[in-house]
Amino acid sequence: MNGVTCPRVGLPEAISRVMEALKTVHSASISSLARATGLDRRTVSKAIDLLLQIQEGLRNQEITKIRIGRSYLIQLREHAEKARDLFSAVRRRLQRKGE
Repeated sequence: MNGVTCPRVGLPEAISRVMEALKTVHSASISSLARATGLDRRTVSKAIDLLLQIQEGLRNQEITKIRIGRSYLIQLREHAEKARDLFSAVRRRLQRKGE
Protein backbone atom coordinates (compact mmCIF):
# COMPACT_ATOMS: atom_id res chain seq x y z
CA MET A 1 0.00 0.00 0.00
CA ASN A 2 2.97 2.34 -0.50
CA GLY A 3 3.20 3.09 3.22
CA VAL A 4 -0.13 4.96 3.16
CA THR A 5 -2.72 3.66 5.55
CA CYS A 6 -6.41 4.02 4.88
CA PRO A 7 -8.75 4.38 7.84
CA ARG A 8 -10.99 1.37 8.39
CA VAL A 9 -14.40 1.75 6.80
CA GLY A 10 -17.39 -0.54 7.17
CA LEU A 11 -18.62 -2.42 4.11
CA PRO A 12 -21.89 -0.42 3.82
CA GLU A 13 -19.89 2.83 3.70
CA ALA A 14 -17.41 1.30 1.24
CA ILE A 15 -20.24 0.18 -1.05
CA SER A 16 -21.76 3.65 -0.90
CA ARG A 17 -18.45 5.29 -1.82
CA VAL A 18 -17.81 2.84 -4.65
CA MET A 19 -21.31 3.38 -6.07
CA GLU A 20 -20.86 7.16 -5.95
CA ALA A 21 -17.49 6.88 -7.69
CA LEU A 22 -18.94 4.61 -10.38
CA LYS A 23 -21.64 7.19 -11.16
CA THR A 24 -18.95 9.62 -12.32
CA VAL A 25 -17.02 7.31 -14.67
CA HIS A 26 -17.90 4.97 -17.52
CA SER A 27 -15.52 2.27 -16.30
CA ALA A 28 -12.74 2.05 -13.74
CA SER A 29 -10.13 -0.29 -12.34
CA ILE A 30 -10.00 -1.42 -8.72
CA SER A 31 -6.94 0.81 -8.23
CA SER A 32 -8.60 3.90 -9.68
CA LEU A 33 -11.71 3.30 -7.57
CA ALA A 34 -9.49 2.92 -4.50
CA ARG A 35 -7.86 6.28 -5.25
CA ALA A 36 -11.20 7.97 -5.96
CA THR A 37 -12.82 6.68 -2.77
CA GLY A 38 -9.84 6.78 -0.42
CA LEU A 39 -10.36 3.07 0.31
CA ASP A 40 -7.94 0.17 0.34
CA ARG A 41 -7.90 -1.86 -2.91
CA ARG A 42 -8.98 -5.00 -1.03
CA THR A 43 -11.95 -3.15 0.46
CA VAL A 44 -12.98 -1.88 -2.98
CA SER A 45 -12.66 -5.40 -4.37
CA LYS A 46 -14.83 -6.82 -1.58
CA ALA A 47 -17.44 -4.10 -2.17
CA ILE A 48 -17.52 -4.84 -5.91
CA ASP A 49 -17.80 -8.61 -5.26
CA LEU A 50 -20.75 -8.05 -2.92
CA LEU A 51 -22.46 -5.72 -5.39
CA LEU A 52 -22.08 -8.36 -8.12
CA GLN A 53 -23.60 -11.03 -5.85
CA ILE A 54 -26.54 -8.78 -5.02
CA GLN A 55 -27.03 -7.92 -8.70
CA GLU A 56 -27.06 -11.60 -9.68
CA GLY A 57 -29.50 -12.45 -6.92
CA LEU A 58 -31.90 -9.67 -7.87
CA ARG A 59 -31.76 -10.49 -11.57
CA ASN A 60 -34.29 -13.29 -11.01
CA GLN A 61 -35.82 -12.12 -7.76
CA GLU A 62 -37.49 -9.06 -6.32
CA ILE A 63 -37.66 -7.85 -2.74
CA THR A 64 -40.88 -6.08 -1.75
CA LYS A 65 -41.77 -4.19 1.42
CA ILE A 66 -45.48 -3.77 2.13
CA ARG A 67 -46.86 -1.83 5.09
CA ILE A 68 -49.66 -3.62 6.93
CA GLY A 69 -50.92 -1.51 9.80
CA ARG A 70 -47.90 -0.72 11.97
CA SER A 71 -45.84 -3.62 10.61
CA TYR A 72 -44.10 -4.43 7.35
CA LEU A 73 -44.26 -7.58 5.29
CA ILE A 74 -41.00 -8.30 3.47
CA GLN A 75 -41.14 -10.77 0.57
CA LEU A 76 -38.54 -12.24 -1.75
CA ARG A 77 -40.30 -13.31 -4.93
CA GLU A 78 -39.16 -14.85 -8.18
CA HIS A 79 -39.82 -12.65 -11.22
CA ALA A 80 -41.80 -15.52 -12.77
CA GLU A 81 -44.09 -15.52 -9.72
CA LYS A 82 -44.58 -11.76 -10.05
CA ALA A 83 -45.45 -12.09 -13.75
CA ARG A 84 -47.91 -14.91 -12.99
CA ASP A 85 -49.63 -12.74 -10.35
CA LEU A 86 -49.82 -9.81 -12.77
CA PHE A 87 -51.37 -11.96 -15.50
CA SER A 88 -53.87 -13.37 -13.00
CA ALA A 89 -54.89 -9.87 -11.94
CA VAL A 90 -55.34 -8.79 -15.57
CA ARG A 91 -57.37 -11.92 -16.33
CA ARG A 92 -59.67 -11.22 -13.34
CA ARG A 93 -60.20 -7.61 -14.48
CA LEU A 94 -61.03 -8.71 -18.01
CA GLN A 95 -63.47 -11.33 -16.71
CA ARG A 96 -65.22 -8.70 -14.54
CA LYS A 97 -65.56 -6.35 -17.51
CA GLY A 98 -67.06 -9.16 -19.59
CA GLU A 99 -69.74 -9.97 -17.00
